Amino acid sequence: MHYYVKNSTLIIKGNFEAVSTGLNGGRARVKYLANKQVPRTFNPPDPREFVKEEALKLGLEEAHFGLLTAVKMEYLQVIENDYLTAFITAGVSNGSEFRAKVGTINIILVSKAKLSETALLGAIITATEAKGLALLEKGYTFLGTNTDAVIVAYEIDSGFDSESSPKNERKQEIPYAGSSTDFGKKITEVVIKGVKAGLELRGE
Repeated sequence: MHYYVKNSTLIIKGNFEAVSTGLNGGRARVKYLANKQVPRTFNPPDPREFVKEEALKLGLEEAHFGLLTAVKMEYLQVIENDYLTAFITAGVSNGSEFRAKVGTINIILVSKAKLSETALLGAIITATEAKGLALLEKGYTFLGTNTDAVIVAYEIDSGFDSESSPKNERKQEIPYAGSSTDFGKKITEVVIKGVKAGLELRGE
């Protein structure tokens, strides 16, 4: 996996099995994961078409999943925990108690360990729970904004074999992602840390 920021867009390059709740989301094998910053006044007639056009401009002709955010990439949080890396942009000005639609919390989780279909989908739930917990701990009265999205992916043939990880999370796939599993605990930790840090940098 290799990641970089280009034209106000986080681009994560690799060979992934992934699921996404974004505009062009679903379940697919993809080469790129992206999170693009857009203006606060962003309101295109066809957001899905916009994502496709922007991907072409960025040279992402191959299969990809993309997210959109009004949060500047300077506030991007990249947090690693063993075999899991989280990329988080957090803004809450689009929460239920606000009228201005200028915030989004986007979470991208990339695992070096192989994930079962159940773990891929379950990680979305665990990440969402952790995001809501982070907001409550920050004193907010809502669990997310109107446009939040999550991508969960694992690297295909990453060669991951960490001696420090449980045997079932080394060469074999991780079966579950519930918050009480080792994988789920990692998700909870990185998401809470990333969401809080991102909001604090923005003064939110």
